[in-house]
Amino acid sequence: MKTKKKNRFLTFCFSCLPGAAEMYMGFMKMGVSMMLLFFAMIMLAVGLHQGVVVMIGVVVWFYSFFHANHLAGLSDEEFEKVEDNYILGMDGIPGVRSMVDKHNKWVAGILIFIGVCFLWNSVEDLLRAVLPQMYQFIPRMMWRIGNYIPSLVVGVLIIVVGIKMIKGKEASLPEDTEN
Repeated sequence: MKTKKKNRFLTFCFSCLPGAAEMYMGFMKMGVSMMLLFFAMIMLAVGLHQGVVVMIGVVVWFYSFFHANHLAGLSDEEFEKVEDNYILGMDGIPGVRSMVDKHNKWVAGILIFIGVCFLWNSVEDLLRAVLPQMYQFIPRMMWRIGNYIPSLVVGVLIIVVGIKMIKGKEASLPEDTEN
Protein backbone atom coordinates (compact mmCIF):
# COMPACT_ATOMS: atom_id res chain seq x y z
CA MET A 1 0.00 0.00 0.00
CA LYS A 2 1.34 3.39 -0.95
CA THR A 3 1.56 6.03 1.76
CA LYS A 4 -0.07 9.35 1.04
CA LYS A 5 -1.39 12.27 2.97
CA LYS A 6 -5.07 11.98 3.72
CA ASN A 7 -7.91 14.12 5.00
CA ARG A 8 -6.75 15.88 8.19
CA PHE A 9 -10.12 15.52 9.94
CA LEU A 10 -10.30 11.78 9.29
CA THR A 11 -6.67 11.42 10.35
CA PHE A 12 -7.56 13.18 13.62
CA CYS A 13 -10.56 10.88 14.12
CA PHE A 14 -8.52 7.73 13.39
CA SER A 15 -5.73 8.93 15.70
CA CYS A 16 -8.06 8.39 18.66
CA LEU A 17 -7.33 4.65 18.30
CA PRO A 18 -3.59 3.92 18.52
CA GLY A 19 -2.22 2.85 15.15
CA ALA A 20 -5.40 3.43 13.15
CA ALA A 21 -4.33 6.79 11.71
CA GLU A 22 -0.93 5.43 10.73
CA MET A 23 -2.65 2.58 8.90
CA TYR A 24 -5.09 5.05 7.30
CA MET A 25 -2.11 6.95 5.89
CA GLY A 26 -0.54 3.71 4.62
CA PHE A 27 2.04 3.12 7.35
CA MET A 28 0.96 -0.44 8.09
CA LYS A 29 4.04 -1.55 10.06
CA MET A 30 3.84 1.50 12.33
CA GLY A 31 0.10 1.21 12.77
CA VAL A 32 -0.12 -2.50 13.46
CA SER A 33 2.80 -2.50 15.87
CA MET A 34 1.39 0.55 17.70
CA MET A 35 -2.03 -1.07 17.96
CA LEU A 36 -0.59 -4.40 19.13
CA LEU A 37 1.52 -2.69 21.78
CA PHE A 38 -1.45 -0.69 23.06
CA PHE A 39 -3.79 -3.68 23.33
CA ALA A 40 -1.03 -5.91 24.74
CA MET A 41 -0.60 -3.44 27.61
CA ILE A 42 -4.32 -3.53 28.34
CA MET A 43 -4.39 -7.33 28.20
CA LEU A 44 -1.38 -7.55 30.52
CA ALA A 45 -2.96 -5.14 32.98
CA VAL A 46 -6.19 -7.12 33.05
CA GLY A 47 -4.53 -10.55 33.02
CA LEU A 48 -2.07 -9.70 35.78
CA HIS A 49 -4.51 -7.60 37.81
CA GLN A 50 -1.99 -4.76 37.74
CA GLY A 51 -3.62 -1.49 36.82
CA VAL A 52 -0.26 0.26 36.79
CA VAL A 53 0.53 -1.48 33.47
CA VAL A 54 -2.28 0.55 31.91
CA MET A 55 -0.05 3.61 32.35
CA ILE A 56 2.23 2.22 29.63
CA GLY A 57 -0.85 1.86 27.43
CA VAL A 58 -1.76 5.49 28.10
CA VAL A 59 1.75 6.58 27.07
CA VAL A 60 1.43 4.49 23.87
CA TRP A 61 -1.95 6.12 23.20
CA PHE A 62 -0.55 9.65 23.57
CA TYR A 63 2.50 8.81 21.49
CA SER A 64 0.34 7.36 18.72
CA PHE A 65 -2.05 10.31 18.77
CA PHE A 66 0.67 12.94 18.46
CA HIS A 67 2.75 10.84 16.05
CA ALA A 68 -0.17 10.47 13.63
CA ASN A 69 -1.03 14.15 13.77
CA HIS A 70 2.63 15.05 13.31
CA LEU A 71 2.79 12.85 10.20
CA ALA A 72 -0.35 14.49 8.85
CA GLY A 73 1.18 17.94 9.39
CA LEU A 74 4.38 17.24 7.45
CA SER A 75 5.00 18.91 4.11
CA ASP A 76 4.54 16.70 1.04
CA GLU A 77 8.32 16.37 0.58
CA GLU A 78 8.90 15.41 4.23
CA PHE A 79 5.95 13.00 4.22
CA GLU A 80 7.31 11.12 1.20
CA LYS A 81 10.63 10.58 3.02
CA VAL A 82 9.01 8.87 6.03
CA GLU A 83 9.71 5.13 6.04
CA ASP A 84 7.22 2.61 7.31
CA ASN A 85 9.12 0.89 10.13
CA TYR A 86 7.99 -0.95 13.21
CA ILE A 87 7.78 1.26 16.28
CA LEU A 88 10.67 1.45 18.71
CA GLY A 89 13.03 0.77 15.80
CA MET A 90 13.65 -2.75 17.06
CA ASP A 91 14.19 -4.15 13.59
CA GLY A 92 17.06 -1.76 12.84
CA ILE A 93 19.03 -1.83 16.09
CA PRO A 94 22.28 -3.78 15.74
CA GLY A 95 22.49 -6.76 18.05
CA VAL A 96 18.75 -7.17 18.63
CA ARG A 97 18.67 -10.46 16.76
CA SER A 98 21.63 -11.81 18.75
CA MET A 99 19.98 -10.66 21.98
CA VAL A 100 16.79 -12.51 21.07
CA ASP A 101 18.82 -15.60 20.18
CA LYS A 102 20.79 -15.29 23.43
CA HIS A 103 17.67 -15.04 25.58
CA ASN A 104 15.52 -17.57 23.76
CA LYS A 105 15.27 -19.67 26.94
CA TRP A 106 13.55 -16.74 28.67
CA VAL A 107 11.14 -16.38 25.76
CA ALA A 108 10.51 -20.13 25.81
CA GLY A 109 9.92 -20.02 29.57
CA ILE A 110 7.43 -17.19 29.21
CA LEU A 111 5.58 -19.07 26.46
CA ILE A 112 5.47 -22.23 28.60
CA PHE A 113 4.14 -20.21 31.55
CA ILE A 114 1.41 -18.67 29.37
CA GLY A 115 0.54 -22.15 28.06
CA VAL A 116 0.27 -23.51 31.62
CA CYS A 117 -2.03 -20.62 32.54
CA PHE A 118 -4.25 -21.39 29.55
CA LEU A 119 -4.38 -25.07 30.46
CA TRP A 120 -5.12 -24.26 34.11
CA ASN A 121 -8.06 -22.07 33.10
CA SER A 122 -9.35 -24.66 30.63
CA VAL A 123 -9.23 -27.47 33.21
CA GLU A 124 -10.94 -25.24 35.76
CA ASP A 125 -13.73 -24.46 33.26
CA LEU A 126 -14.05 -28.13 32.33
CA LEU A 127 -14.30 -29.21 35.98
CA ARG A 128 -16.90 -26.54 36.64
CA ALA A 129 -18.99 -27.95 33.79
CA VAL A 130 -18.72 -31.67 34.61
CA LEU A 131 -18.52 -31.90 38.40
CA PRO A 132 -21.72 -32.16 40.40
CA GLN A 133 -22.74 -29.16 42.48
CA MET A 134 -21.39 -30.69 45.70
CA TYR A 135 -17.83 -30.74 44.28
CA GLN A 136 -17.84 -27.22 42.87
CA PHE A 137 -15.35 -26.12 45.53
CA ILE A 138 -12.52 -27.68 43.42
CA PRO A 139 -12.96 -25.41 40.36
CA ARG A 140 -13.61 -22.43 42.66
CA MET A 141 -10.35 -23.09 44.48
CA MET A 142 -8.54 -23.55 41.16
CA TRP A 143 -9.98 -20.25 39.96
CA ARG A 144 -8.81 -18.45 43.10
CA ILE A 145 -5.30 -19.88 42.84
CA GLY A 146 -5.08 -19.39 39.07
CA ASN A 147 -6.35 -15.86 39.36
CA TYR A 148 -3.33 -14.74 41.36
CA ILE A 149 -0.49 -16.96 40.14
CA PRO A 150 0.34 -14.94 36.98
CA SER A 151 0.53 -11.72 38.96
CA LEU A 152 2.67 -13.34 41.65
CA VAL A 153 5.06 -14.89 39.12
CA VAL A 154 5.49 -11.64 37.20
CA GLY A 155 6.03 -9.76 40.47
CA VAL A 156 8.75 -12.19 41.54
CA LEU A 157 10.39 -12.00 38.09
CA ILE A 158 10.44 -8.20 38.21
CA ILE A 159 12.09 -8.32 41.65
CA VAL A 160 14.68 -10.88 40.47
CA VAL A 161 15.51 -8.83 37.37
CA GLY A 162 15.80 -5.69 39.51
CA ILE A 163 18.16 -7.41 41.95
CA LYS A 164 20.28 -8.74 39.08
CA MET A 165 20.44 -5.26 37.57
CA ILE A 166 21.57 -3.76 40.88
CA LYS A 167 24.20 -6.47 41.40
CA GLY A 168 25.41 -6.03 37.82
CA LYS A 169 25.68 -2.28 38.31
CA GLU A 170 27.64 -2.75 41.56
CA ALA A 171 30.04 -5.17 39.86
CA SER A 172 30.69 -2.75 37.01
CA LEU A 173 31.43 0.25 39.25
CA PRO A 174 35.15 0.80 39.87
CA GLU A 175 36.31 0.47 43.45
CA ASP A 176 37.21 3.73 45.16
CA THR A 177 40.97 3.48 45.69
CA GLU A 178 42.89 5.56 48.16
CA ASN A 179 46.15 7.29 47.15
